[in-house]
Amino acid sequence: MSEKIRALESAAFVSWPALDGEEDYRGWRLRYGRGYTKRANSANSQDGAMLLGAGQIAEVESRYAQRKLPRIFRLVGGGPDGMDTMLAQRGYQQVDRSLVMTRAITALDEGAGPDVIDDAGIWLAEFAQCNGQPLARQDTHLQMLRAIRADCALAVERRNGEVVCVALGVIVDGHLGIFDMVTAPQHRRQGLAGKLCKKLFAWGRARGAHAAYLQVVAANRRALALYE
Repeated sequence: MSEKIRALESAAFVSWPALDGEEDYRGWRLRYGRGYTKRANSANSQDGAMLLGAGQIAEVESRYAQRKLPRIFRLVGGGPDGMDTMLAQRGYQQVDRSLVMTRAITALDEGAGPDVIDDAGIWLAEFAQCNGQPLARQDTHLQMLRAIRADCALAVERRNGEVVCVALGVIVDGHLGIFDMVTAPQHRRQGLAGKLCKKLFAWGRARGAHAAYLQVVAANRRALALYE
């Protein structure tokens, strides 16, 4: 694992907290986050992660079963050699192949930052509205937002007073992570997400960030085109 990937992984773990903690198992980082998102509820390969045998995989599975969580192994850069094969033999399938995209933040990014909402509950209501999700099902999400201890921006983009796009920016060790970016359906493909990203770059630069990153599902071609 390169130093860059190691730094991004470390920043992302701090930025997106696992509410019920984490532990190390043979070089794997086991995270427990009450089922909200795979990053916070998975066994993550790290530097030095061991190739797990059937019995060791079963031990990891039991720890998630005790918490009534799905069994997910997140293989960063493919994980230890042979791990894919071991998991496939136990019936696992690859899902949601994801890319972590990065960008340097430079003097060209100076400018006005985004509008921010100080209250996580109010921001989450806007997120749910843009995403078409019932707010009542976002309790764990809200607790995760409130558990963030790093410098963060609950950012919104407005049009005629209406919130039309939202995103979360979190800075850890000079890395600005962008999460939860959603544009309301009726306002998509109008450049609003890109506009909000640029404002977050400016916000991050003013606070010492030197790089930005985000994670996107590889099959989401529209999102990839935007972020590229």
